[in-house]
Amino acid sequence: MARKKSNSSVMILSVIVVVLVAGFFLYKSGVFGGKAKGKITVYSIFQEEEARKILDKFKAETGIDYDVLRLPSGEAVTRVQNEMGKPQADFLMGGPADSHEVLKKAGALENYISPNAKDIPDNMKDKEGSWTGFYLNPIAIGINEQRWKEKYATAPYPQTFQELLDPKFKGEIGMSDPATSGTAYTAVASLAQVWGKDKMLDYVAKLLPNLKERPKSGIEPIQKAAKGEYTIGITFLGDQLKMKNQGSPIISIVPEAAGYEVGGLAIVKGGANTEGAKKLMDFMLTNEPGLLYTESAFASSVKPTVPIPKGGIDIKTTKYNTSYSLWKAAEQRKELQDALKNLK
Repeated sequence: MARKKSNSSVMILSVIVVVLVAGFFLYKSGVFGGKAKGKITVYSIFQEEEARKILDKFKAETGIDYDVLRLPSGEAVTRVQNEMGKPQADFLMGGPADSHEVLKKAGALENYISPNAKDIPDNMKDKEGSWTGFYLNPIAIGINEQRWKEKYATAPYPQTFQELLDPKFKGEIGMSDPATSGTAYTAVASLAQVWGKDKMLDYVAKLLPNLKERPKSGIEPIQKAAKGEYTIGITFLGDQLKMKNQGSPIISIVPEAAGYEVGGLAIVKGGANTEGAKKLMDFMLTNEPGLLYTESAFASSVKPTVPIPKGGIDIKTTKYNTSYSLWKAAEQRKELQDALKNLK
């Protein structure tokens, strides 16, 4: 009888062990309430090194692993839209908020208002929670000081967009393609808001002969200008400050009519790990990720509690276009991009 009892106890104990082990793996895979612990997939418009710094910290704090794919903002928008039937990403990190507005209107984003977004100004977040701002970054004219001296000696630097039309700059300017880059689109959308669509198109047509190239990625023009491949790169200010702080001879000028990006964060609707994406959103809107990003990318945080990094610039001291409307930029996106494609 004692032996029967002993055998029964062993069997019961074995069943308990099996159930516990199976339950643990089911939890880890997300079947029983552990979904937030599963891997999260992030499409990042941030440079990959910047995204990984933040995501590694998120993983250490939450135990949620990640995959990250770096994309230019235009490609990220297209990809998320094309995948709406079967989303492959959970979270969209960075890129101008007008891009996020396009995705919101397409129904591709999940509404979520993080409790950590309370101190972010209303014009830097979607009121319904489709996207939330993370950083602020104006367009700037970046100049390789060394190459400038070799080509133009002591001539004054261009202070306006119009001055870039000077024939002496033929083949000396790089600006990304507004059809694929949020950076270039922000520049032309701002000019359209200040000057009107027709004057902006006329300006871009006149600027084209001075462009050495129109790469897909927004950061590439300043990277190449920093290497001395040409003199001027039209990019976001933060990218230029990053090059400067790495030792490149870059001078930055933020001209009047320079638009700006509010770098957005968004949760992809219908992603495999929405709960994990919400946890990432909450984490992103704390001070530490803001500091990690601004100290690496030299952008300004939208949160008043995150200081301007050493080597950064307080954009309030520049001439950037404070009346720039990212909502209007989003509305005009297809119209302006279609018109720009006709320019040769």
